[in-house]
Order: sequence, then C-alpha cells, then structure tokens
Amino acid sequence: MSELTYTSGVTGQVFDLESKLSWGAANALRSRHWEYTLEYRGMSSPVRKTREVSVNMTIEDVDELDALMQAADSDVLLRKPGTITALSESGGVWRQRAVIVESSPQSHYRAPDANIDLTVLLMDGVWRRRLDVQRLWADALQPGLDLDYPHDYPHDYMPTVRNATVVNPMPAPMPFEMVWFGPVSKPQLTLGGNRYELDMDIPSGGYVTISSVEGEKSIILTAENGDMSNVFSKGVRTGGENGGSYIFQPIPSGELAAQWNGFGIDLTIIEEASEPQWV
Repeated sequence: MSELTYTSGVTGQVFDLESKLSWGAANALRSRHWEYTLEYRGMSSPVRKTREVSVNMTIEDVDELDALMQAADSDVLLRKPGTITALSESGGVWRQRAVIVESSPQSHYRAPDANIDLTVLLMDGVWRRRLDVQRLWADALQPGLDLDYPHDYPHDYMPTVRNATVVNPMPAPMPFEMVWFGPVSKPQLTLGGNRYELDMDIPSGGYVTISSVEGEKSIILTAENGDMSNVFSKGVRTGGENGGSYIFQPIPSGELAAQWNGFGIDLTIIEEASEPQWV
C-alpha cells in the first residue's frame, strides 16, 4: 500500500501519512473480520461491522501532529468521520470512513524517534473503490438507432434493439452509483432481473444521482442551473431487496443485458473488500 492519507470529515484537511507523520506499513488496516452466528454444521448472518485497529505513527513534525489531533477530535465530537485513502501499487484507490479515538505516546514528541500508538475505528467494515464508468448512451446520441422510411406505412416497424451490456467483474453483487440524464419521464432500467425505476420526470439538462452504498443511500436531482433536491421518495422499492423492483438492488456478478427507455446513464460499480488489494 502506498500514498496513505487521512482526510478530516469536519475541516477537509488532508494529512499525508507517509511523510512528516507516518503510519509505516499500517498492516492493521489490512486485517479482516466477519461477525456471524453459529448454527448446526453451518453459519448464518455474516456481516462486517465497525471495528478497532491499532497503528503506530512516527512523528517528525509536532505542528502537523497537533493539526491532525485537532481535526480528529472534531471529527469525533461532531460525528463526521474522516476518510482513510490508500493507493495500491496497481493504482486502485481504496477508501474507508474512519475516526481516531485514542492516542498513547510511546516517547516524548520531540525525541528523534518520537512515536505514538493510535486506535482507529474503521467505520464501514469494508474498503471501497470505484471501478471504471460504464455508459449507456441516450437514443439521441446513437445515430441510426431508429431508422425512418421515406414513405408512410399502415403499421409501425419495430425499432432497432439497443444492444448494450453492463459488466460487474466481481464474483459477488456490488453496490453502485448511477447518474440518469434527462429529459425522460419515469425512467426505468432493467438489469439482471431487477427493474431500477424512478417515479418522476427528469427535466432537460437535469440529472439524478443514485447511490446504493450502505449507510449512504441517496437519490439527488440536480437541475440545469445546479440546484439540488432530495428525491429519495421517488425511488421505487417494491418488495425490497430481491423483490424484483428495488432501486438500490446490488448489481449482480457477470455480464448483464441492459434494457432502458432511451435516456443516458452513467454506471459506476463500487467494489467492496475486507482489505485493500496487496498489489
């Protein structure tokens, strides 16, 4: 892991954890833990919860340490977790919300080898990274999708089929962020047997951003002038998860045929893992 940082949730300050303050290898950030219920010859209810890890930090700049501790205290007091960002050697950017809840000096701050033990809460229980954006183009941006004829006919011809697929390369279903672009009335997208649907109109120049990440589920409309409004209630959630029409249904694994009513879509699958990749 390289380029490790902590960004305060309150102040927005970004602290480099490989320079004047260093967490070293920070192997504890790679630890993983599932909670579960034991059953007769089996287990159930596996879940990854918030957990504590310990890291040792070496100190070369006391002023930087004071700034980090002040920001970390604010994050705890105002209950606005910061974010640890880790860039793997392969270039993947992994993130997890976190707060620093305890420190224990192991030497005087101004000693040549000053260091301090920290207790960090990893709030999400998982690390996440955004995969590449996959685009489903609006009909208006696909010339020849619906070819016209030079003469009228007594019946309609079937429009050209939109031949598009979405790929989730992970072996398990994953959360997502989708951006749906207007204009469109009551937009729908079907993937993997689930219908993603909004019971609303998206105006021309506007777009709706849907996030299905656990603890961060949201549906936000951004108008052409930049005004934002919460339209969470417009997301169809019939039957809940696996009910067949759930706006936050995780994207299944594999290659999936997409069916939608002609509007533009940007889809970003959010990979979740117990630990960041080692390479």
